[in-house]
Amino acid sequence: MASPTTKDHPHIEIDDINEETRQISEKDIVEKGEEKDMAPLPGSSIHRSSSRPQLDVSGAAIQGNFEEKDPTILLPNQTDDISHLALDIGGSLIKLIYFSRHADRQVDDRRKRKVKERLGVSNGSRRSYPILGGRLHFVKFETSKINECLDFIYSKQLHCGGMDSPRWPSDAPPSENAVIKATGGGAYKFADLFKERLGVSIEKEDEMNCLVAGANFLLKAIRHEAFTHMEGHKEFVQIDQNDLFPYLLVNIGSGVSIIKVDGDGQFQRVSGTNVGGGTYWGLGRLLTKCKSFDELLELSQRGDNRTIDMLVGDIYGGMDYSKIGLSASTIASSFGKTISENKELGDYKPEDISLSLLRMISYNIGQISYLNALRFGLKRIFFGGFFIRGHAYTMDTISFAVQFWSKGEAQAMFLRHEGFLGALGAFMSYEKHGLDDLMVHQLVERFPMGAPYIGGNVHGPPLGDLNEKISWMEKFVRKGTEITAPVPMAPPATTGLGGFEVPSSKGVLRPDASKLNVGVLHLVPSLEVFPLLADPKTYEPNTIDLSDHGELEYWFTVLSEHLSDLVDKAVASEGGTDDAKRRGDAFARAFSAHLARLMEEPAAYGKLGLANLLELREECLREFHFFDAYRTIKQRENEASLAVLPDLLMELDSLTEDMRLLTLIEGVLAANIFDWGSRACVDLYHKGTIIEIYRMSRKKMQRPWRVDDFDAFKERMLGSGDRKPQPHKRALLFVDNSGADIVLGMLPLARELLRRGTEVVLVANSLPALNDVTAMELPDIVAEAAKHCDILRGAAEAGGLLVDAMSNIQDGYKEDTPSVPLMVVENGCGSPCIDLRQVSSELAAAAKDADLVILEGMGRSLHTNFNATFKCDALKLAMVKNQRLAAKLVKGNIYDCPNCLRVGSSIVDCAIFEIQANESLKDVLFIPHSVFSFGTSFDEDAVHIQFVEFIRLDVMSVIKKCVSI
Repeated sequence: MASPTTKDHPHIEIDDINEETRQISEKDIVEKGEEKDMAPLPGSSIHRSSSRPQLDVSGAAIQGNFEEKDPTILLPNQTDDISHLALDIGGSLIKLIYFSRHADRQVDDRRKRKVKERLGVSNGSRRSYPILGGRLHFVKFETSKINECLDFIYSKQLHCGGMDSPRWPSDAPPSENAVIKATGGGAYKFADLFKERLGVSIEKEDEMNCLVAGANFLLKAIRHEAFTHMEGHKEFVQIDQNDLFPYLLVNIGSGVSIIKVDGDGQFQRVSGTNVGGGTYWGLGRLLTKCKSFDELLELSQRGDNRTIDMLVGDIYGGMDYSKIGLSASTIASSFGKTISENKELGDYKPEDISLSLLRMISYNIGQISYLNALRFGLKRIFFGGFFIRGHAYTMDTISFAVQFWSKGEAQAMFLRHEGFLGALGAFMSYEKHGLDDLMVHQLVERFPMGAPYIGGNVHGPPLGDLNEKISWMEKFVRKGTEITAPVPMAPPATTGLGGFEVPSSKGVLRPDASKLNVGVLHLVPSLEVFPLLADPKTYEPNTIDLSDHGELEYWFTVLSEHLSDLVDKAVASEGGTDDAKRRGDAFARAFSAHLARLMEEPAAYGKLGLANLLELREECLREFHFFDAYRTIKQRENEASLAVLPDLLMELDSLTEDMRLLTLIEGVLAANIFDWGSRACVDLYHKGTIIEIYRMSRKKMQRPWRVDDFDAFKERMLGSGDRKPQPHKRALLFVDNSGADIVLGMLPLARELLRRGTEVVLVANSLPALNDVTAMELPDIVAEAAKHCDILRGAAEAGGLLVDAMSNIQDGYKEDTPSVPLMVVENGCGSPCIDLRQVSSELAAAAKDADLVILEGMGRSLHTNFNATFKCDALKLAMVKNQRLAAKLVKGNIYDCPNCLRVGSSIVDCAIFEIQANESLKDVLFIPHSVFSFGTSFDEDAVHIQFVEFIRLDVMSVIKKCVSI
């Protein structure tokens, strides 16, 4: 029967890598699952062993302060040893998963507790499972080097509960009841070795059960776990966990198992074949003399199977057999051409043989898999196992086969964590592991500084000690993408590699570009989906598509050019010490390596958006202990802005209601120019003070306006004629930068809403990012502002922000009238952008009674959420400070911006206007950008306007009396 065509699939070249090797043997084949019996097995659920020590969760409590973001849960009555690791021990690789708790942070924030009490967020809602509030690490070792794996487990005391266990650093042996869950043939083979070296018993788990349980968890819990791979291009697939089942899981080891999965614990092996990875390796060794599986795979990439395979064109004189739909390049018979040629084995190139073998086996696996999917009416086919191993060309051939036989109706899909399915399933076989209850929004994957160097190979977690990390980075001298030094020697009782594999390719940064990285999975139970999203299933936070190589290259250049200034600020924030300089250099190298890795393979860390890049930068800073690089700058700008706030408030109070609302919106836009994340704004900072920059912006941005939809927003706020609308019940204000942005822009707007009887919740970052204000800093800023404003003082007291008696408040500001509250909540992230699928539980609680959302700043309303829609009224405000972004989002040149008004489903094009820039602004576009949308869920009779956008040309003066920094 004819096979798919032999067309040349584009692929990524893979250099030699120091990966695992495998000696083929009959026992190995059995261990990897060669299938001899094709009879289906009955469905089975994952086994929870009764011999496993049970967790005693009585008296469970949060360690330290329950307000911390990722708390450690203590189990005071638990006496048995709890091993937070599981293994899948195969014939070639050991896959290990282990859990570590987040470091304890003792913080006593009375103001935050008060706000959470008001919002109804209590500690009682937390689950009492020890797995929650920590990290899952994914590690691989070669089975032939099992002693390294045992050393690793011992060095981290994983068999005793880890270094965060109360037993650490005790040398006492684990109790007699201590067990480790494991699956795979090695769980039997090495049981005695684990008992001898670690004093623990291996509890064996069924391999098929673990495989399915691991796949189910990943597909339900990891947002971009599944991807397609065609002609070298990866595309991540969003799986709706409510529509996951049934699906087909094809596990390709030495043989092939085809499993129909109908639900959690419900699966059946419906087919299989004994022609799999073992067949490819065995025949390949005999025919090419390759010494390892990877060598054989790499050989195939240089091959041309047309010299060996008989094609349709060979039979029909180079012509297609169009009557039955076969092209001339279709493979009619694998290895068929060798029949008619008078050649010996040595006359054929090994690479051609390897490619012909790979296509023969991959195409047949793809065909058998599709036929089984057709048999059961399934559209989703997931492939994994030893044969896949992230190899680009293997995935391409399988994908092409499925597409060919299904005529494009079905897709082959692969999993980023496919090598860890068994180990993850074994981990889930522990009682009370807690993973069953996790949702996709509670998992955050992060990539430590070693990720770019080890690529898709995982040989250990990042070095735990900061000095070790810096030393490791310093031993690499990068020339382009080359590494010219090995990793440092590890101290005794560790893996011998310090967690990283020595690159064997003699200096290539990414020896295997096709493999995807596996990061550290952070489990954060306090994260929730923002309740006011109109449709969370279709919500996509990122505005810029970085799958476009041009966009990717541009933004990588922007981040690279900003790097030196960021390092200077980070070092200065730590006093400019030698230690800070050393850490700054290490950070710059590490982040540059991340960028190089992602430029080479944009999908390496999962689906990539601009928000992911910015968050990666902040995480990398924190990894080298730069926790607030702009701390000093923020303090200075806050003080300068607070000094002129009283005069601004006096000016606002002297205006009519209409003019005050207009001035407030313009004030927010003007203040948003102060952004240290913008290269253009950094240049402006070097040319003048805050006030000088204000004056410069105002000078050339004058009325009249070509497009002006401000009336739509004003009518919702103030009404028209005799009709006075009800004020909003609660407004969520997502704030951006410190200094003028928060003090002179958003606080006066919040004050106006409070004046109208609207509760206001200021939403700020949980962790510092650039010069963005944080939720921890906001109460002090509000307290200072409240000294000069009776409205702010009363609201802050009502919202629990002023829990201590305030000093220096003039008697004239005090009043007894009750005030609507002003509150502060953290947003759950530490990035200039925000993904509203993962917000803090207190923000989610605050949103339940909110009917107005205001997103301010480029990061939160342009880089992300530009296209987001909400169930309630929404206002998006930002000063566009990037020329390319302005042109892309408003679809115009640097000096013109189209504006559109969306009413219902129709689009009305509006006029184009121009921005005249003076010399000092000629290289950057500053577009005050405001988007207002009316929600329909709170007022059935409201006009159904989903999206109203207006762009302002001028920045009105919001300060008359001002001081310089």
